[in-house]
Amino acid sequence: MSSSAATATINPNIYDPISNLDKQCQQPLGRRVVVVVNVNHACLVPGGVDTVLRSERGRSAGRTIMEEAVDTSLIAEDGANGMINGIKDLSVSDVGGTGNGNPFDFLKEENTITDSTSNSGGGRSRSRGKGRPFKLATFGAKIKNTFDRGVTSIAVQAQKVGGDNAEIRDVLTVGAYIQDASKGGELICLGMTERVDMPSVLYDAGVGDVDGITFQVPILLPPHVVDSHLANPNSGSDIQFHLWMRSGAAIFAKNRALRRYVWVGSSTLRLATYGQMLRPVFTRPFAISLSLQSTVVVGGAMNLTAVPDKKFPALCGIGWSLSEPRIDTAYISVPGKRKLFNPPLDQSYIYTLPKRDPAALQTSQDMILATERLTESSVVLPLAAAFTRLLSNATEVSKKHAEGLADKLHCLDGADKITDPMKPLQQGHAHCQIEVHHFLRYPNHIGGGSVHITMNLQRPDSVFENCLASCMVRSHPYDSNLAALPTNNPLVSVPFYPKIVSSQDPRLLPGYDIDFGGGKGQVFVGKVRFQIYEEGAGGVGGDVFSPIGPAGTVGFSPRHLEATVDIDSYLNSATDDILNLNVVDAITGESAGALAVTLRAHTVEGLVDRSSRIHGGSTKAGIIDGGLISLVGMETLMDDEKACHPHSDLTSTSSAKVFAPRDPNATEMQVQADRRKRQLATMGEFLTYDYMSAHVENRSKESKDALEKAETYIAALHTPLGVDEVEHLPDKTKDPRPFRASSSRMDPLLAAIGFNVHLQTFSVSNVTSQPSTGAVKEVPTTLFQNVTCGAPSDHFRGFSSKGSDDGGFAGGLRRLEAFRIVMAEQVKECQDNLIDAVSTYYQIQSQHRVLPGRSQRHIPPTEHIISQIRTSCFDATERLHNLTWEIAVRRGNCFSQALGIAVTMYLSHVSDLAKLQKAAWVELWCRHGFLITFEGLLSAAGKELGMIEDASVGIAMLRMVSVVIVTEGGQLGREHDKVQIIDSPYLRWLRITPSGQGSNSKFLVEICVDDNFHAQRIPPPLKNKKAVQFYPVLYEMGVDIRQWGSNAGANFGKKSNEVPDEMDEDEVGIPDNDFLMALNYDAFRKMNGYAHAVYLCGDPQKIGRLSWEQAHFDTEQQIRQPIHPMLSALHDFIRSSATKIEHGILDEAAYAAARLGGGSAIFCKSGKDRTAMQVTFKQAQFINRFMKSGGNGFSEGETDADRIFSDATTMRVYGTRLPICDKNVGQPLYAFNSLQARFMPDPLKPPARTLAGFLKGGRVFTGGAIES
Repeated sequence: MSSSAATATINPNIYDPISNLDKQCQQPLGRRVVVVVNVNHACLVPGGVDTVLRSERGRSAGRTIMEEAVDTSLIAEDGANGMINGIKDLSVSDVGGTGNGNPFDFLKEENTITDSTSNSGGGRSRSRGKGRPFKLATFGAKIKNTFDRGVTSIAVQAQKVGGDNAEIRDVLTVGAYIQDASKGGELICLGMTERVDMPSVLYDAGVGDVDGITFQVPILLPPHVVDSHLANPNSGSDIQFHLWMRSGAAIFAKNRALRRYVWVGSSTLRLATYGQMLRPVFTRPFAISLSLQSTVVVGGAMNLTAVPDKKFPALCGIGWSLSEPRIDTAYISVPGKRKLFNPPLDQSYIYTLPKRDPAALQTSQDMILATERLTESSVVLPLAAAFTRLLSNATEVSKKHAEGLADKLHCLDGADKITDPMKPLQQGHAHCQIEVHHFLRYPNHIGGGSVHITMNLQRPDSVFENCLASCMVRSHPYDSNLAALPTNNPLVSVPFYPKIVSSQDPRLLPGYDIDFGGGKGQVFVGKVRFQIYEEGAGGVGGDVFSPIGPAGTVGFSPRHLEATVDIDSYLNSATDDILNLNVVDAITGESAGALAVTLRAHTVEGLVDRSSRIHGGSTKAGIIDGGLISLVGMETLMDDEKACHPHSDLTSTSSAKVFAPRDPNATEMQVQADRRKRQLATMGEFLTYDYMSAHVENRSKESKDALEKAETYIAALHTPLGVDEVEHLPDKTKDPRPFRASSSRMDPLLAAIGFNVHLQTFSVSNVTSQPSTGAVKEVPTTLFQNVTCGAPSDHFRGFSSKGSDDGGFAGGLRRLEAFRIVMAEQVKECQDNLIDAVSTYYQIQSQHRVLPGRSQRHIPPTEHIISQIRTSCFDATERLHNLTWEIAVRRGNCFSQALGIAVTMYLSHVSDLAKLQKAAWVELWCRHGFLITFEGLLSAAGKELGMIEDASVGIAMLRMVSVVIVTEGGQLGREHDKVQIIDSPYLRWLRITPSGQGSNSKFLVEICVDDNFHAQRIPPPLKNKKAVQFYPVLYEMGVDIRQWGSNAGANFGKKSNEVPDEMDEDEVGIPDNDFLMALNYDAFRKMNGYAHAVYLCGDPQKIGRLSWEQAHFDTEQQIRQPIHPMLSALHDFIRSSATKIEHGILDEAAYAAARLGGGSAIFCKSGKDRTAMQVTFKQAQFINRFMKSGGNGFSEGETDADRIFSDATTMRVYGTRLPICDKNVGQPLYAFNSLQARFMPDPLKPPARTLAGFLKGGRVFTGGAIES
């Protein structure tokens, strides 16, 4: 077949090799035909494009297509006339220039420019510029084209001088086409292979590859095309496979002629002939050899191997995972059914083993078929639902606990606002009402018409007085006829609710029970001290214009008077008589008058029976079990010598330290700590009611949000699609799904679901094809798998201090927890200052004369220095308390995300029978834990530093998790805690059961599997309810321009304290290079301990054992181990990474994790761009090792870096990672520009054709949804 009009209309340049969701999701799913294309060595035309065109056009041997293409640079491009085989007809006569000589001679030409009145013919003149008007745009275009022609000519001549085509080679590609009857038989492109360079040495006399070229990217025939043509076997439909060639010099030129493809030949596949093999279901692969119809190639052939669609591997087969959904229900749209899952993404690649014997090709062709698949996980959403249910319950418990504390503080610091007096009574408080009627001055005492009175409560459990009220009261001269003064209308009436303190309460002030003998039932409520300040002087009343009385008494010093009443004596008293309290001068101690008051005080017992025994309040108030802080593995940091009241969020375990009795054998340090706790216990509360009431609102909001999450997640699993609901594209979906797009990072409702979580498998099969007989044998051999995801971080809460409620702290969890430790030390420092100030006060008071009735135990509010120190204690304690809560909420969200990633990874390895049969990995998991290695690609600057900090804590929390696989009859937890797993072939339900408290909290994840699957597929060591604990480690290395700038000492984007509007906030922030070093050393110590436990390399007694906990908490590295030989290269990379991007850390960590039988998860900010570069690099490494070793993808030895990069580039262009970008943001491009790509490590550099372009503020200049 010669070049004809049929092929003239085909332009291979138009075909877009980038896959997207539309291509991946063609219906019916799983029905495509994978066609592996091989062209034999006869198709490799010596001379390439030049030979093909000379053969067709009869050109002289002295001129090449490149030279002639240069001559056409000024001809109008892409015209319909003069096109042959998609190439401009080079025989057209109006060619400017020869392409020889000096390519810049055009700069010396003199062009005659005429005015608009010149007469000119209608045709184009061969003398440029003569006889036609001057047009600047046309002239500029000519200059540009001529300059391009000159540059291209230089490239052509340089190639000639080089003498060989070793560096600049022509490229081949094959396209599959079918006629479209609706468009008059126009050929429609079904797919194309990648472009392959011609071999530098062609096969000749036993030299070269006798197999010719096997294209790495197969052609996928769409199911609807094949089915529609097979439905009519008499239609004579066929698929044409065209072999195209393009000049290698195209990379030098902007000339489109050099970029066009020339047709070499074609082969035809008759669909009717192979219909019986493809229908009704294509399950058995076959091979066929088709002759190549060509005018230039003799003996050419295309060898096609047709393989069934690899989108859905066989259940329990290589490439299938226990975590993926079932095929028959998960991806089918049913009216009313909520389709939770998006179809898998897949792409196959071919790798050949070359032969040296020409006869071997006639008998068989050996290939390696590797299939890359990305599937969503069926356990991500159920795990998020189960854990958010725990979070909801725990947050509700914490909310009620805070409400209880607020109520108690309300009694002491806001009693006038209490609307239900019964509530304090039921909580162990007394209800008191004190009324002040008047003040009577004794004779011979000067005084004004009114006095200022402050009432302070002297509590039996606090050295600090509580101010109850402050008011003005009338002052009268003393009259023996007291009945003449009115008492039925008190001037002030103050309710208050003092705590009832028993004689056994450890907070009772030392000696209080001895001095006061105990109240009714040996309980104490306290006293009220009245401070009376005379506002005026003289017997006629005060001057309203002067605070010190009339002018005649100027010089008189107002006195400070005091009176005291013991509440304990009037508890549940039946009388309401007026009490005339003795008022004394605070300086002289002389009696100065009487204060008429009425006091009523009763307890809850007194409301029923005034003679009944009064019970004191709880001595262990503040204890809480099942709260959020404890659930997420935290301690309050206030259960040691800093313990103060109220005891917020103490668990029964941590409270044991607070309320522990004195140890007679305690060390001096323990004695001092115990003495300090008893001192703090006498200083009242360190949280205020105003703070606690606001904090209750915060906890109430979090409780409501957690409940909404739990209910919404559960509903998403079971509730059918509503009448008004519609299914959105994945990047637009905002309701809970197993797949959460990276564009939804700021959605608070989805904060507990990991985003962009996929299991990426790379399954390898050996394929032997026999074109002569059509037989094909495919043998699955091995599997390589990774989980890819976005960083498990709480993006909604952010990483800056703007608008935060935690006192202005910025960063992620690791930094916030470091701040929390610092704040705990600040609390301790403030407490020390307060203890010292109180001690000093008592020393000074001991030197003064004791007034009658004055308490030596209590400190009045007028001691301003002590009050300021006490206020600083309040502030420090409240900030620590609030930050602890904020961290707890954040930990819950980050852990929930990490949990879904980790369990998905674990299940994928449990179902990898090929791996489990090769080594006793399961026994090692049961003994030492399942190693989970996270490979982070975030930069240690700006927001991404906060994401690393979040992820590091969330990942470390996975150590709290153990997983057990059970059957329906072997469940361990409560029935109503189960969460159903939807659309899974073998998984039934899961349940998360917490245990322990605080830092000892643990989670048992039960996963129920089908009974038959459990009996046949679950390894014996995992049966009998054997739990496997997770062993998480995190390695981090920034790989983009931000990390480069950080290492270079530059703080990009931070020119001032303010962020420019056009600057992406991710780029702003102070880099922290030491943090990455510390993080990687921490991960190394853990992995080194695991390696020594799994692979012994010496005497265990001498090496010692280092547990995960010891490596994590032993920051001083008191326990040391020698570096395991398997990890020596990793250690060297970490040690040398202080000031550079060292990708070798991630490379070696991933390699070591695989050799240790563990799993890997790769993440960046969104899980789609940098993650794509890393996972494709790892897959290329794996297949390179596999081929070099003859079947072991984790073998040791040198690898071919150039081949690895080439294979990774193919995967990045043709594989599944660009559809992932489409799935997340609606555009199949990587969010890099050429500048960013330049600073990435060489193994991770993205292909130029896949870049989104220059970004501004995280968006493409021209719009779209690409993220930076």
